[in-house]
Amino acid sequence: MTPEQLGLTLAHEHLLFDLRCLWEEPPGERAHLADAEPTLENRDELARDLYHSRRNLHHDDPALAAGELERFRGAGGGAVVDLTTIGLAPRPEALRDIAAATGLHVVAGAGYYRRKCLPDDVVDRSIDVLANELERWVTQGMYGTTIRAGILGELGTSSPVHPFEERQLRAAARVQRATGVAINVHPAIWAHEHLVVLDILEDAGADLTRVAMSHCDQLVEPDWHARIAERGVMLCFDTFGAEFTYDSDGSREPTDTERIACLGRLLDAGRASQLLLSHDICSRLQHDRYGGPGYDHVPRTIVPRLRAEGVSVADVEQMLVANPRRLLAMPA
Repeated sequence: MTPEQLGLTLAHEHLLFDLRCLWEEPPGERAHLADAEPTLENRDELARDLYHSRRNLHHDDPALAAGELERFRGAGGGAVVDLTTIGLAPRPEALRDIAAATGLHVVAGAGYYRRKCLPDDVVDRSIDVLANELERWVTQGMYGTTIRAGILGELGTSSPVHPFEERQLRAAARVQRATGVAINVHPAIWAHEHLVVLDILEDAGADLTRVAMSHCDQLVEPDWHARIAERGVMLCFDTFGAEFTYDSDGSREPTDTERIACLGRLLDAGRASQLLLSHDICSRLQHDRYGGPGYDHVPRTIVPRLRAEGVSVADVEQMLVANPRRLLAMPA
């Protein structure tokens, strides 16, 4: 596969996933949700804290994944970047089967997720050991397969950044220097660790123009976005369609309207070449079959809204075609 074959690309998704490491025990009045199967009938209740249902956080059916992707393909989609790393149950061979079933290109990421989701024996590994693993997954094959990773990530970080997470970032920078592979980082949601992460990567010799910072749209803070962009990285507005609330602490995710407004500020500042769009689908409630936005939400809904706000066709194509193509291109 060449970068020119990708077409319209979702830069951060999970086609199969297991996020039960992030499950939170629901309070008494919601205890019945702990093992509840997501349905259209209980969707609204589950959506008030999607981490209260174990089953909502686990999806391992390749046939259903392929079915969910059909709407994306029908909306002009060409490729999906799957960033399911160790800790979230990556299945590269299943991704290959999904690609064959749908006719879409699937680019698999490799690495480790947040410390919270990893066993103790992993988090003691040195930079050298981690770098050897990451390079092998890029150049030879991931996790005992012959399927090579097309990107490192999403590499998980917490707030504050855990020592293991820092070692992985430094290892990834080393592998990037050796192979040219791009890096995607998961920063702690709603925290402000982005610049700390970038400092670590830069200190380790990473090319920040080949780094994508996920979940920037989880903070409705245009000035903060501008500071991240100044470092030369790509900013992922990758949670479109996720407008969940969290009754346990009264918090909420941004709305798509807020995301679009922040995106507009970056576009007005001439940052189109640094922006990527996606959904980060990592719960069953986000699937179309459960009433969620689905993988076609960006091309079918967000793109028309951007155009209505005055975003040019050229900028849309830059964010959805040219930027992922450039990020994923490996040196000859």
